[in-house]
Formats: sequence, C-alpha cells, structure tokens
Amino acid sequence: MYFIIVGGGDLGYYLAQLLLEEEHDVVVIDKLKERCEKIGNELDLVATRGDGTEQQVLENANVKESDALIALTGQDETNMIVSLLAKDLGATSVAARISKVQYDEKVLKKLGIDIVIHPEAAAAGYIAELITKPEVLDLAFISRGQAEIMEIEVQKGSRIAGKKVKNIEHPSGSAIIALYDEDRLEIPDPETKINVGDKVLLLAKTEIAEKVREMFS
Repeated sequence: MYFIIVGGGDLGYYLAQLLLEEEHDVVVIDKLKERCEKIGNELDLVATRGDGTEQQVLENANVKESDALIALTGQDETNMIVSLLAKDLGATSVAARISKVQYDEKVLKKLGIDIVIHPEAAAAGYIAELITKPEVLDLAFISRGQAEIMEIEVQKGSRIAGKKVKNIEHPSGSAIIALYDEDRLEIPDPETKINVGDKVLLLAKTEIAEKVREMFS
C-alpha cells in the first residue's frame, strides 16, 4: 500500500517507521529541511521538503494514487487544510491529527477527514493503563509493535452498550483505556457506564486485536 504522511515530527517519523516495517511504500512531506534529511537518511524513504497545504506539493506526491494521506503536523488548522485539499485532489482516505477533541465531527467530515487522530487523548489513556495495569502494557514497551490501540464507536445493539466496565468481559491482554464523545474525555473506572455513541479506545496485543474488535462491535 502507498501512504503519504504530511508532518515529519516525532509522530510522523514513528508512523513512517512502522509502515515501512510492514513493507508499505511511504512518502513524508515536511517544511523543514533538517527533518526531511533525518527521515530520508535514517528510514531510507522519500522525504520531500514542501508545504502540504499547497496543491502542487500533493500532486507531486501522487496523492490521487495513495491509499491514505495522514496529516500529522502540530497545528489542527494546517491538518484540516491539508485534509480538505487532499480529498479534493482525489485521496482515497484521509486521516488527521486533531488535538482539540471538541471539534464537531460533522464539520471534520465535511473537511474530508475520514479518521480523526487524538494522540494526546490516546496517550493519556495509555499512561493511565501503564500505572494501573502494568502487566497489560509491559508487552507494548518490551516488544514494540506487538500491541496496538484501536478506536471503536459503540453502535445501537452493541453487546457492550449500557454496561459498566467491570461487567464487560474481554480477552486477557486487552483493556479499555479511554472513552470520549463530543463533550467529554474520560479515563474509565470499573463503575463507568459505556453508552451508545461513545468512542472507546482499546489496547490489545496484536494477535488478539481482531478478536477484541469483533467482541466490542
């Protein structure tokens, strides 16, 4: 698969590294020369110096043929512009880093964003699990890539809708690390109730990730 990452900071760097390890084709776009040089030299990929909000830059990266464009700059507004432009140019799928969780989801969809990435929210839940359930998270640190975080929106009829966290059965090696909707972000405790419309962040070992996804859908 072919991916374009706009933003060569730490998040973009590590995402590119993971995608390369899975043998995907990756291009990184960043305004800063030193970032492009670092990524190009250390990861052995094409790192293009340019502004992802400019049409020609995305066209040169062949955005229309990409399987996904991921906007990971440090500014929400920039990521929104990149997403809108990429979708207008024919990108199949667009993901964007959005720090503010209070943005209206319908507005983000109109901007061409198919997947919203809230790294700060995910990190908060990740840290909470690390200090409360280290037996679950140690694997992610000891063997990078053997665990993953996934997001599942609770639909009407879901087997977990209306249940408290303590009453939800899930495989060993997985955990609920955060809940959020349009109005809140919550690190759940055993008494927290999961409602229809909630977005659930789950941590799971890679080998059981699909099973966990099926259980929570």
